[in-house]
Amino acid sequence: MNLYYSRICRKLGLAKTTVWGIAYRKATNFDGILTNKRKEEPFEILPNTDEFWFADPLLFEDNGKIWLFVEAYNYATHKGELGVFDVIDKTPQNFRIIIATPTHMSYPFVYKYNGEYYMIPETGAAKEIVLYKATSFPEVWKRERVLLSGEVYRDTTVISNQDGTFTLLTYRQVGTNSFTVKYYVEKFILDMNTMKIIRVDEYRDKKKINRPAGSLFSVDGEIYRVAQKCSRAYGESIFVYKTSKNFDFIKDKKVAELTGQSIVLSDGRKPILLHTYSQAGGIEVIDYRCSL
Repeated sequence: MNLYYSRICRKLGLAKTTVWGIAYRKATNFDGILTNKRKEEPFEILPNTDEFWFADPLLFEDNGKIWLFVEAYNYATHKGELGVFDVIDKTPQNFRIIIATPTHMSYPFVYKYNGEYYMIPETGAAKEIVLYKATSFPEVWKRERVLLSGEVYRDTTVISNQDGTFTLLTYRQVGTNSFTVKYYVEKFILDMNTMKIIRVDEYRDKKKINRPAGSLFSVDGEIYRVAQKCSRAYGESIFVYKTSKNFDFIKDKKVAELTGQSIVLSDGRKPILLHTYSQAGGIEVIDYRCSL
């Protein structure tokens, strides 16, 4: 960590923080993130375990059932694995690990195509975007295909298109030095029949305010995407943009911001960082860090 970044962390109160965690609450619409009308309603903390802390919560609903897929950071190996909870009566339970590889994994984005379940997790540490397919959903997955390789891609988010293809929004990192690193929001089209992937758009994110933070959602015919604000530190807050099917990052309009100070946890604390939001089946989830 360089001196400049250390100073920023101290100013933000990040010198001593908790590890990441996940919290959830009941939700019937998107008021919690679009208008923050529910800021006094606490999020229930989902406890970490002795082996793992949790982050990158992504809900998936199918046939009346809900699952919460997460990054499970292994304290012993110092890398992320992928896990799942059943969501029963709006409560995540029955945690189990579903994928572990030699390199770090996170952001387990699940979708369905032709009756089959697929996942594209973040595997930036391996410099790949990898497609997984469930052989026994939701616990057993096989590595189906490497879609892209050779560069660092973060938090790939999948959107279903009317023509049967899928749009992938991902965040490409070029370099590692904090003074020279560059970030690009990139859009790909994935044809699941041919497994061909084509880059169709790229936008340099100089302000670091467009890294994907969860699934897109729609309200009253309008499409919204959530993105991480990482201008000064990773996970400062979550921006909500009104967008379109074309995802024009220049024209997208920011309409809301979810900050740690606008959230209260079930133990009364307020987070200082958060970077993922998901909602499905009457429950919404976030991940967070707090000051010690």
